[in-house]
Order: sequence, then structure tokens, then C-alpha cells
Amino acid sequence: MHELLLISIPALPLIMAMVSLFKRSWLTITMAPVVALVSALSISVDTTVAIPWLLLGVHWHLDATGQLFLLFSALIWLVAGWYASAERSKPIDTPLYHCLFLTAMTGNFLLIVAADMLSFYLGFAMMGLSAYGLIVKPSQQARRAARVYLGFTLVGELALFSALLLIVSNTGSVLFDELAAVHVSDLAMALLVLGFGIKLALPGLHFWLPLSYSTAPLISAAVLSGPMMKAGLLGWIRFVPTGSENLVDWGQLLLVLGSIGLLLGTLLALLQTRASAVLAYSSVAKMGIMSALFGFALANPAHAQAVIAALLLFAMHHLLVKSTLFLGLHSYRQTRARKAVFVGLAILALSLLGLPLSGGSAAKLQLAAATQDELSLLLSLSAVATTLMMLHFLQRVRQTKPAAADETDASIMGTRPWAAWWLLLPIAWWAPFAPASIAFDAKSLLLIAGGILLFLVIRRYQTQLRRLPVYCRPGDLFHLLARIRLRSPLRYKSNQALLPDLLLPEQQSANDAKSSQLSLTTPGVWWFVVTALLIAALFIPIYL
Repeated sequence: MHELLLISIPALPLIMAMVSLFKRSWLTITMAPVVALVSALSISVDTTVAIPWLLLGVHWHLDATGQLFLLFSALIWLVAGWYASAERSKPIDTPLYHCLFLTAMTGNFLLIVAADMLSFYLGFAMMGLSAYGLIVKPSQQARRAARVYLGFTLVGELALFSALLLIVSNTGSVLFDELAAVHVSDLAMALLVLGFGIKLALPGLHFWLPLSYSTAPLISAAVLSGPMMKAGLLGWIRFVPTGSENLVDWGQLLLVLGSIGLLLGTLLALLQTRASAVLAYSSVAKMGIMSALFGFALANPAHAQAVIAALLLFAMHHLLVKSTLFLGLHSYRQTRARKAVFVGLAILALSLLGLPLSGGSAAKLQLAAATQDELSLLLSLSAVATTLMMLHFLQRVRQTKPAAADETDASIMGTRPWAAWWLLLPIAWWAPFAPASIAFDAKSLLLIAGGILLFLVIRRYQTQLRRLPVYCRPGDLFHLLARIRLRSPLRYKSNQALLPDLLLPEQQSANDAKSSQLSLTTPGVWWFVVTALLIAALFIPIYL
């Protein structure tokens, strides 16, 4: 029975995806994650299914890590599915959106239960490519953001495929269980850092994220920022043996990159004027701290197991809260009960910044204990940074305009999504911890108070800061790179200024048409990268 449930976890959403193209119903998109949710609660840990005749031999396994990911990912997919099923505005209310939503769900569930690298890769590719249809909308800005997302996704998947070939050539097996004692080469590790680092928005690989999150429907952003983004962290945990002594230098690199990501995401989040963009850059900052913690686990093999366990709880809490914030922001725009939704958003923000007696505070206590306070400065900086970003987010939410009257009447304000969001809110506040196990932490309260004071100081001089050209549009580096159009590898057009894209909000619309001229078609800089990685993927087996 348990084996049948394990097979149905990715199989049911895939079947529902095909059905939704012919007969779209709220049942198809909402019932698909129910089996995964029930399975995560009922299947015994270490249940395994092997299908030797499929591909190179398919192995699915539900361990404790996969159970956590499956439980909370399925919960978010379920609530987001309620929202999508009740939405009556395009592009969500279309058979194609529902099909791609379910296909992305299938890929996410498949990579969670995968016990072999090939199944993981197929799920990762299915999820990433399907998400393109969740981002694109009938607007030039959204199509541009979707193209950028697609370019980064292709680079990441080709890098992951190349790393998979290298690892399989060394082990002779595709099973994750046999990677623990394997020596991962520097080339394979570099490809893994690139492939999953794109999904985790490492510095320099991050600007697809704010472009996508700020233009995609908020329902899509909820699953992109939650289950789909955490797939990058799960990939590192599956592919990289954290107890290996030869990965210490890579751990130090990830620790540095993650710390830079925390600072970069915080700074750019405070320069945003839209609530969704603030949430996008806060995800960059949070993924930075997670990357730094994973790097600490690699750099300290003796503490790796405890750090990874605490990091998983921290990631699951962020998965729940961030997805719920995006769904709540969608409700705030659509519903007439805006004050009640704002209170809910404030509660979620307090849990994310680590208010005592919340899941966020418990997760940070677990991390401090696992790292033996060696990263106390970084964790304290993260708490202050999160406080600044969440206060700025709430300030921008209050300035968010409601949707038009006809759009509100035709949108989500049925009882199903409204009730589901309020039921999800207490789970997001405490999970993944039991409320009775959460202790009071005075240090968290002091850090939050310090963040509030710093925010008040910044707000005090906000009028003077607005006079400076420091507003940054979502996508930051993309808008600077958009001015450099690559004509050949040795020559580019340099007679256009780079700084006009860092403009004040009122000047933004005048330059939208100019920046939208960049496309990811040849000759484009990203297609040179994709081509190079494709060539590497083809020639690595020949070289070996």
C-alpha cells in the first residue's frame, strides 16, 4: 500500500495535468497535491520503490528529509491550487496555466522522492521548464522576465546534467546512497554550485528572481518562492557529500557568497517601492543565509549533520511563510477586507523575522546550537536585516492599490481560498516546530528592537534619500547589462549610458520600452553561455 502511494505522489499530478487540457475543473488542480500530503503523513519513512525496466532503473525513496520537503511543499501547492481554481482573471483562468501548474507540481514531487540522480534531474527539468508558463503574461515586461528566467533555467539544467555525467562516471551508479563516500571532483562541484546556485539566487546569478517574482502572478510567485526555490537546497543536500574533507574550500566559498547574498538582498530590498519586489529581494537575502549555512556544513564536516538538520527546519519555515506572504498579498489586492489581511501579513512577517515563541525564533535557536555560535554574528545580522525588510514590506503593502472593481468581483474572493489562507497562517507561524516545544528567546527580541530603531532612523531621512538616484528597479544587474548588446565576442556597443536604469520611480516608465529591447535570442550573451555548457556536456563523456 505504501509503495502504491509513493508511486502516486508524482503520477497523480501528471495525470491531472493531461486531464486539465481537456476538462478544466477545480478538482484537477486542488486534488493533485492531496495524495502527496496524505502520503507524507502516512507513509513510513524509508519506503522504497524500484522500477528497473524504466529508463536506467528508477528508484524512489521517502526518507526523513524528503518527508519534510514533501509535507510542506504539498501543503503550499494545495493552498495555491485553491487560489488558482477560484481565480477568474487571465492568464490563470486558462487550461494551459492549470496544465503547467500541475506539471511543475509533478516535477517538484518527483525530485523530492527521487533516490537516483536521473529521476531527480527529470523532476528538476520538468519543474523549471514548466514554470516559464507560470511567469509569462500578456505584457512585454512579463515576457521579458520569463525569457530571462528561461535562459537561467537552461544554464542551470545543463550544468546539473554535466555534473551528473561526471559523478556517474566516477561511481558507476546513479543512486544517491552511494555518493556518501565518493570523491566529488572540483569540476563537478563547480557545476553543482552553478546549477543549484541559480535556483538559490547566489550573488551574480540572482537577478532573474526579482524580475520573475515582481511580474508573475502572485499565485505563481507563491510556489516559485516556496517549494520550487527550496529544490536547489535539496539538490545540494542530495548531490554533495557534506562529510567529505575535500570540499572544505568550496564550503568557505559558499559561506562568503552566501554572506554577500544576505547583504546584497537586504540593500536592494530596501530600495524597492513595490511589496512584491521587496519579498523577491528578501528571498535573495534568505537564500544567501541558507547558502552560507550549507557552506559552513561543508567547511566543518564534524558538525555537518547537525547543521544540515537545523538548516532543513529553517528552510521549511521560510518555505511556508514566504509562500503564505505572497498569497496574502494577492488577497490584499483583491479583497475588500484589507485590514484583516494586513493583520495576517503582519503576523507572518513577525514570524519570519524571528519573534520569540514563533517558528522563526525556534529555527534560529536550532541554527545557533548546531553551529556552536560560530556564526552568531552572521545570524544576528540576518535577524536585523530581516526586520528591516519586513518593516519595509509592510510599509509598501499599505501603499498597494486595490485591484479594479470588475477585477475584484471576478477574482478569488470565494470562501475556499480565503478560508485556506487563514488556516495556513497558524501553521506558517509555528511550523515546522510543535508549539509546545518553542521556548522564549530574549536575544531575538533585542535584535528585533535594534532593527526597528534602525528602520526608524532610515525612515527619518527617507525624504532626503528620495532626492538621490538610488532607486533600483527589480532585476538590478539585468537593466545594466541590457545596455551592453553583444555583437561579437570582442566588440560591443558602448555609447549608451549604464546609470539611467537606476532611476527614481517616476522616471521608470519612460525607459521601459528601451530596456525591453533586450531579448535572449542570438546574438545574446546568455546564449553564448548556454552553447558553451551544451558543448561541455557533449564532450565530457568523450573526454572520459
